[in-house]
Amino acid sequence: MQAAELVMKHSSEPTVEANTVPAGIKSMLFHVHNDDGLDDRLQIALTMARAFGAHLHLLHVTPIEAYMMSDGLVSFVNTEIVDVLESEATDFKARLEQQLGNEDVSWNYDQITGSEMPRLTQGAALADLVFVSREPYSREFGPAAISLLGDMLYRMRTPLFLTGDGKTDFDPFGRAMVAWNGSYEAANALRAAVPMLKVASRVRLISVEESKEEQFPSTAALEYLSRHGIHAELVQRPRLADSIEEELLEQATIDRASYIVMGGYGHARAGEFLFGGVTRSLLQQCPLSLVIAH
Repeated sequence: MQAAELVMKHSSEPTVEANTVPAGIKSMLFHVHNDDGLDDRLQIALTMARAFGAHLHLLHVTPIEAYMMSDGLVSFVNTEIVDVLESEATDFKARLEQQLGNEDVSWNYDQITGSEMPRLTQGAALADLVFVSREPYSREFGPAAISLLGDMLYRMRTPLFLTGDGKTDFDPFGRAMVAWNGSYEAANALRAAVPMLKVASRVRLISVEESKEEQFPSTAALEYLSRHGIHAELVQRPRLADSIEEELLEQATIDRASYIVMGGYGHARAGEFLFGGVTRSLLQQCPLSLVIAH
């Protein structure tokens, strides 16, 4: 069964030409985590920085828990572990700084030790976009990535950018897909993504039929975007797959979208943890890059 399409206006060209520097994203926070996807994630962040003329702030936080040991009665700092971790962090910083020294973007690198979530929240307070990793699923120190991402979504007022699984490149001027369910979270994500949507070659709002009533109708979202000069299309899909995320990813494949914009944790986070949900599923794995806000 084909999705029914309601087309307001359509432009096959980006609202802003690719050879100009768009406004809106000027400061990006990059959470440095030494996982398998770091280099690809950094290249995508650099691509975004070039496209928007943005400054890239790299933040490497060594969790304070990594220094602590316990004998069952008291906790104490192991000085040998401190020396090893600080040496590794210094070497890692030197490698990335050497790499960044050859790039044509503005950047700075902070290496700190402390509680990870407060440090990241502080760094994101004056950022327009936060680059984070969904890997690894479990870590020796600190919470698993899915827990850390959930905390970020709840505490930060800055949208998160997660690169698609296995993605090595990203086109900031490619096609954008907005997952729209009429929620406050979807509205927040849409508003935060306006600078990116302005330069997208096509923007489509995808609405999957749900039993709940929309708080904000799809037409209101289209009107909001049109006031920013973004001529979007609305695609309304009946729910045929077992899950909403399957419907979204199927439509994204049809549209050849470069990324998905969506609101995170429209339901209670505890409920999503116990019973699953669109947010949790796409935070764990997604073939496309994801711009998500709560």
